[in-house]
Amino acid sequence: MNYDQYSKIIIGLAGNFSATIEPATMDVWFDLFKSDGVSYVQLRSAAAKLMRTVTNTYGRMPTYAELMEAIRGRAPRVEDVALVEANKILDHLRRNGASVWPDLSDPVTKKLMTTRWDYPRWASECTESENHWWVKEFCEAYRATDATEGVMSIPHQVRNLIGGIGDAD
Repeated sequence: MNYDQYSKIIIGLAGNFSATIEPATMDVWFDLFKSDGVSYVQLRSAAAKLMRTVTNTYGRMPTYAELMEAIRGRAPRVEDVALVEANKILDHLRRNGASVWPDLSDPVTKKLMTTRWDYPRWASECTESENHWWVKEFCEAYRATDATEGVMSIPHQVRNLIGGIGDAD
């Protein structure tokens, strides 16, 4: 996509919403769209979608994030990801049993299935009648771990050093 194609879409979008867009914003957005790999066809389609469906932003230009959401769709909620991961674990257990490790490419799932639930032990003791409760517990643990992962990944030695910053001797 070249700048002329891009600017035609963005100015048309601004006109649809009776909004204005600053030239500096146009330049920044163009660079962002290029670095995010957005094509002319994708941007044109997203702009058309917003023009056809958005009715509550008269006088306000849609944001870059809104355009990207129109292009790529909404990011899944953590609850949805947790449920999918729990179902992957159960599906793996049904297909392969307790002796074969599942794909733990999701970092939160990997953490949970190696610390909270040791997969081989959990899988060997798991019963079909209790899976419903395990899924519920897994999803709660997933949500909590995802929300606190940044804090939990700081070693306690570093946390102690950070806590002492600014203390006078």
